[in-house]
Amino acid sequence: MGKLKHFSIKEVYKDLSNSNYDHHFHAWHKVWHKAIPSKISCFGWRLSYNSLATKNNLYRRNVIGQGSSRCIGDCVAIESIPQLFFECPYFSGIWQSVCKWLHISTALHRESMEHFVQFEGLFGDDKENSPKAQVILFACVWSIWKARNAKIFCNKEVESEKIIEDTTEYSWKWLSSVNADVKFNYDQWRTNPRPCLGL
Repeated sequence: MGKLKHFSIKEVYKDLSNSNYDHHFHAWHKVWHKAIPSKISCFGWRLSYNSLATKNNLYRRNVIGQGSSRCIGDCVAIESIPQLFFECPYFSGIWQSVCKWLHISTALHRESMEHFVQFEGLFGDDKENSPKAQVILFACVWSIWKARNAKIFCNKEVESEKIIEDTTEYSWKWLSSVNADVKFNYDQWRTNPRPCLGL
């Protein structure tokens, strides 16, 4: 009979630290951001673990039929988290518009975790601006999700301009709510965000 190994918290931590789980956790634990409302943080956490009620997840659970699982962005793909938020030509265009608003030119990754890490790095290695990038990212994914739900449940047209407007408004409100020293108003933020971010 072989020698039994003793359970060690340190060894379990080391195993997790060397795994993909750790990479995933460190990318997404930032959803628990003091500027982001708890409801949005919970949404972001569910997004990171593919537990949102996207059509492919509802189909897998036999809630809807396969014919009802198409993306609302007028593409032929099955709606999933990567497809809805990052791959659909219509919604991926939202991210390009947000980058244009930020005066940043880039091609963003289409996988959610990698997208998060890449977007966070768009403002460089500045520790003060990294949390601001996180706020803008979650304002955008939340605005896309709200527009998607309004289309499905209320038959409202999806308007890219409205999604971008919501992204700028949410991000400004969230940043302002935790920083009393914010010296820019919403119009300044909407029209020229880079000086507001100190870039």
